[in-house]
Amino acid sequence: MTIFAMNMGESELTAAMAGISASVVLDRELLELVSSLVCLLHDGKVLFLNNAGVRMLGLSSAADAQDEPFESFVVEDYRFLMEAGWELLAEEDFLPLKLARADGQVFEAELRVRQAPSAADTFLVEARDISKFVKSAEALREREERLQGVLASVAEGIVTINDSGRIESANPAAERMFGYSRGQLVGRDMTELLPSSARDNHIRFFDAYMSGLFPTLMGRQIEGLGLRLNGSMFPMEISVSELRHGRHRLFTAILRDISERKEAEDRIRRLAHHDTLTGLPNRNLLNDRMNHALARIKRHGGHMAVLYVDLDKFKPINDTLGHEAGDFVLQEVSRRLALCVRSSDTVSRVGGDEFVVVVEEITRLGEAALVAKKILDAMEVPAVFNGHDCKVGASIGVALFPLDGSTIEEVCKAADLAMYRVKHSGRNGYCFYSDTDGTILAANDPTID
Repeated sequence: MTIFAMNMGESELTAAMAGISASVVLDRELLELVSSLVCLLHDGKVLFLNNAGVRMLGLSSAADAQDEPFESFVVEDYRFLMEAGWELLAEEDFLPLKLARADGQVFEAELRVRQAPSAADTFLVEARDISKFVKSAEALREREERLQGVLASVAEGIVTINDSGRIESANPAAERMFGYSRGQLVGRDMTELLPSSARDNHIRFFDAYMSGLFPTLMGRQIEGLGLRLNGSMFPMEISVSELRHGRHRLFTAILRDISERKEAEDRIRRLAHHDTLTGLPNRNLLNDRMNHALARIKRHGGHMAVLYVDLDKFKPINDTLGHEAGDFVLQEVSRRLALCVRSSDTVSRVGGDEFVVVVEEITRLGEAALVAKKILDAMEVPAVFNGHDCKVGASIGVALFPLDGSTIEEVCKAADLAMYRVKHSGRNGYCFYSDTDGTILAANDPTID
C-alpha cells in the first residue's frame, strides 16, 4: 500500500484521519523522499499534500491546498474526468491531463488514482510533471515529421536494410521507383529488387562484406539494374552506407533511376558516331570499323572491299522539289543500301550524297561486284515523294585490301579514284580500281563471276 505523511501536527493528523482506514500507514520521512505529488482526498477535497506537491503546484505551503477540491488544480478542459467519479478513475493505470500552478502556469501531468482500503470516498492521488517528456516527445515527433517530409520529397529512393538483407523501411520515391504500393517493400529481401542474373553476385558481395572483406565497399557509387514489380528493368546507381547499432548493423541504400542519363549518354554517343539524317554510321565510326576489320585481316588473312557510292542526278531533286524531298531520297537510299549487305558489313554516309560501303571477309572479286550490282539494282526503282518520282543512279568505285593498298587511307583513295572514273564515263555503273583500262560495268553486266 502507499506510504504517506502529512505536513501538519500529529494531533491534527489523528483527528483528520479518525474516520479513515487504520491500514493507512503514515511515514513523513519516507514520503518526503518522493519527487512526485502525493495527495490524499476525501469527498474530492484535499486532506493532505506532500512537499513535492506543494512545489509542483506553486503553493506557499500544504495549508493552501487544505480542504480545496482537487479539481481546482485541474485545467478546466480536463475537469470532466473528475465528474466521472474518482472510483472510475481509480480503475485506470495512468491519466494524462493538465494541471495549473498557483500563478496560472499550465503543465502536463500524469495522474494515478487509488482508493484507500476500507475507506469510502477516500483516494490517494499521485501526479508526475511530464512536461519535459511531452516536449521531448513533441520535438522528436517534429523531427520525425521533418525527416519523413524530407524523405518523401527527395527524388532518390532510400531504403534501410538490416544485417539479414531485409528491407526495414523505404521512402515513397523508392516505392514509386520499383512500382510498389505504400509499405509493400518493408520485409522483402533486397535481392527482390534485382534481376535474377544479379542476385547471386549481390549475395556473395554482401556475405563477403559481413565477413570483413571489401571494407571499402561502403559509400562507393555502383551502377546496376533494378527490377520493378511488373518485371521491367531499369539502370540504377546505388550508394550504401552502414550504421552499427550494438551488435547489429543497419545499411542505408540510396538508389537513383539513371534511365534518362543513360538515354542521354546513348544519344550523345550516337550523335558522335552516326549521321543525324539517315542514322547510318558517320565517318568516325566508319574509320573505327575499318581499322578493326583491317586488324582482323592482318591476323587471320583474307580480303576486304571498300565501295565509294556517289548518287547520280541527286542535285536536280533538291533544286526542283526542295530539301525535304532531298532528305527523303537520302533516307530511302540509306535504307536500300543497308539491304544490299550483310549485318557484319558497314554502310556509312560520309557526305551530302556520298556513301561508303565496307564488305568484310570476301574471298573473290565477284563478291564485291555482286554487292555493287545489288546497289545499282536497288536504285532502279524511283523514290516517291508527295506523288513525285525521284529517280537517282549511283557511280560506284571499288577497291580491295590488301590488293589496292596497304593502309585504310590508300584503299579509300583508290576506291574514290575508281568512283570518279565512273562519273567521267557516263555514270550509273561500277569500276574496280585494279582495272587499269578503266572498264565500267553496269548492273546487268554478264561478266560478274
